[in-house]
Amino acid sequence: MGVRLFCIDGTNLVRTAYGYGGPDHAAQEDADTDRITVIFARLCEDAGEKVEIELFFDGAFRTFGGPRPDNFRLSFTRERTADDLILDRVRSRKWSGGGSTTVVTADAELGRLAEAEGGKWLKVGHGSSAESVAGRIGGRFFK
Repeated sequence: MGVRLFCIDGTNLVRTAYGYGGPDHAAQEDADTDRITVIFARLCEDAGEKVEIELFFDGAFRTFGGPRPDNFRLSFTRERTADDLILDRVRSRKWSGGGSTTVVTADAELGRLAEAEGGKWLKVGHGSSAESVAGRIGGRFFK
């Protein structure tokens, strides 16, 4: 089995897991984005060469704390959407013969498009925590 790539719709995961409202929503979203970055970087450290994870976020680049193992990446968008970049990654990996790509999102349209492009879709339920999603991914490698 080759290296599994998980493209995580980070903005979608943060917003469906935590929900936002009120005047401090931007600061809260940044804090939760930092939190999931740490969770998935730790999963990459634990899984080693078996997995690659790329978190995709809408908006300009932001810096988040914690270690960054080689098999973990953050991608931010400006003009394009994170969905477009995720689908590009699925297509690129398929055509290069680079192995399996799984899109992790609660966005049904993105999930279906990823499957149509040859990827897999790990469905995330609204309200699912980042820890539970990381556990579902990690469970595939730590049996």
